Amino acid sequence: MECFIVQKENIDLDRHTLVLVGDEAHHATRPLRIKPGDPLLATDLAGTCYRCHVERTENETLPCFIEEILPNFGEPKRDILLIQGMIAQPSRWEFLLEKATELGVKAIQPVITEHTERKSFNRERSERILRAAVKQTKRARMPELRELSSFTEALSQAMKEGRRGILLHEAANGSSSSSRSWPDNGKPIAIAVGPEGGFSEDEVRLALNAGAEIVSLGPRRLRAETAAIASLAILIEQ
Repeated sequence: MECFIVQKENIDLDRHTLVLVGDEAHHATRPLRIKPGDPLLATDLAGTCYRCHVERTENETLPCFIEEILPNFGEPKRDILLIQGMIAQPSRWEFLLEKATELGVKAIQPVITEHTERKSFNRERSERILRAAVKQTKRARMPELRELSSFTEALSQAMKEGRRGILLHEAANGSSSSSRSWPDNGKPIAIAVGPEGGFSEDEVRLALNAGAEIVSLGPRRLRAETAAIASLAILIEQ
């Protein structure tokens, strides 16, 4: 069953109907050749999916009958914020956005650190990648893509939100823990991953002073996006 994005203003719960419009309707009727009676899934990107069947096809719209409302469909129980140092290569940044969305991340906070080389990103393109990944994965919610900020500001905000802070650092010493021993204390998580070159010692101390845990993923040196994806895979279903 294919998944599409529906705008909230095109959902009528009283009539048990919704309407796909624009590119979503075009994609359904042209490349996918969806026809009346066919089933589909629609997500409002804000926490709800709708299991539907197509009522009819029109020039620019696709009216559907809602068979079932599915709150939080495809969403993990774990609330994880990824604090990610900006990655220099746009293609690797986009790969990370896609895979983090597929894994179920709740929010992504891009940050500038001492070792950051690239200090901007294309928000419109990034959000298109997030939307496509939501449809691919059949999620009810699109991850929040927060505004670019400093690492200090992002860490401070995460702690104010009551999150458990975890910072990945390849040179983690005796004060750190192994990923295999990450216990579940039920709190939302903020996991911080550095850019190419990782976090500086000053940033590690800042995280420690803020109450974050310093964690290593093992003896191998991982790319920034690999470390982020690996840590999300470990934590998301705990």
